[in-house]
Amino acid sequence: MKRFYEISDKVEEYNWYIREHRNNVLRAWKEMQQRCKNEPFVYDDWKYAILNQMVETHDLSKYSTEEFSAYRQWFYPCEGEERDEEAFNAAWKSHYENEENSHHWEHWVGKEETDSLFQWFSYVTMILDWVAMGYKFGDTALEYYERNKDKIWIEPKYVEFVERILKIMS
Repeated sequence: MKRFYEISDKVEEYNWYIREHRNNVLRAWKEMQQRCKNEPFVYDDWKYAILNQMVETHDLSKYSTEEFSAYRQWFYPCEGEERDEEAFNAAWKSHYENEENSHHWEHWVGKEETDSLFQWFSYVTMILDWVAMGYKFGDTALEYYERNKDKIWIEPKYVEFVERILKIMS
């Protein structure tokens, strides 16, 4: 019975983490609307509505069967529970390949057509994701990008846009 309560507590902790992250993405979106008020994704009603919907549904797949348990077990393991790297990697792949999670740059690697308005929206939400993570871990999205840009793939025509928005947000 002790094990049941421990797993239940870890499930609850992971649930709180997801909620906190999604709330931080909403917070980042509000901040972006202020800082980027002259950008078309803020002042153009159509673009704003699409981005707003992407923000509101951010990371909902983390509650899915394909992701939830593997992520919980990896990030919130119970005492003595060994991390299952194979399950975690499968959950991560499921996450970033999902069209609803196109805010991960990994989503775009190897795609035949990588020059679309949807991709542009995805880069805006990627920045929001990084800003939200910065709230949690005490850095900025720009600092994260600078530390990792040698590993991050961004469609070349969007690099300047992404870097400009990152600077505005930092």
